[in-house]
Amino acid sequence: MAQFIQVGVTALRDPVTGEMLPAVPLYIQAPETDAEQKELEPLADGIAHLLALRMKQYIDGCKAQGITI
Repeated sequence: MAQFIQVGVTALRDPVTGEMLPAVPLYIQAPETDAEQKELEPLADGIAHLLALRMKQYIDGCKAQGITI
C-alpha cells in the first residue's frame, strides 16, 4: 500500500470576495524502496542549492538597499 507525506497546504481565493477558501493539504507519494530514495537524493540536493542561491540573492539585495532582515 502506498504511503503519502504531507508537504504543505494550498488554498484558492474566492473569485467574488477575494477571500481565501479553506486550505487543502498537499501530498507526495513516499518512496517505496531504498533504491527509489537514493534516486531522489540528487534532486533534493539540487533544489536545496537553487533555493539557497535565491535566498542569498534576496539577502544581498536587502543589504544593498539598507534593509535589515
